[in-house]
Amino acid sequence: MFRPPPLTPEQIKAQYRKSADFCRTPKFVAIISKEIWRGSYFSRTGWCAHALVEEATPLWLGENFRKALLSSEYFNKPGAKELGLENIIPMEKASNTRRLAFFEEMRQAYGFKTIDTMWRKDDIVASDWHYRIDDFMTLYASRRAGGGGHVGWPRVKFPQKFLDVPLSVADEELGQALLKIMDQCEGYNVKRPVSARPVSKKPKG
Repeated sequence: MFRPPPLTPEQIKAQYRKSADFCRTPKFVAIISKEIWRGSYFSRTGWCAHALVEEATPLWLGENFRKALLSSEYFNKPGAKELGLENIIPMEKASNTRRLAFFEEMRQAYGFKTIDTMWRKDDIVASDWHYRIDDFMTLYASRRAGGGGHVGWPRVKFPQKFLDVPLSVADEELGQALLKIMDQCEGYNVKRPVSARPVSKKPKG
């Protein structure tokens, strides 16, 4: 039976990552720290914050996004077996409990009837920071998909949807970078500029 060669130290380091999301709707923004085990989950302990759109200045965005990214945690063990259900089940339960509590706090703050309607018009900028090898974060836009989810683009074909930002930038500059990539999202809230829309063709004859 074929067995892949063991991972090199650099390959193992490259798998360690931290992540945070910047979400925006017509009414509010939210910054959410993620934790990684199997997939990406709402952090049980990381920094999360929300504000009205008009109150979320670039400085506010940068400060809170940096806190969320730095407090993100990675729990997978590259090259080893999964964590095991005895660990995953309580982790998932705690993650969902905190996520729902945060969403309920936002629902009440912004006057929505349900959590589902609150997120009906959101766009998301996601991120990755390979903290064992890199000193920069990668921000990337998403687009709305069927069922209310979000998907990304392949970077080779859509480089404008991605932005590498050094961790050393000032908070306000980081906030400006988040807004720049948010403008690359495609969904209910952010529309493509007129110059980027396909040119209509007149029928011949």
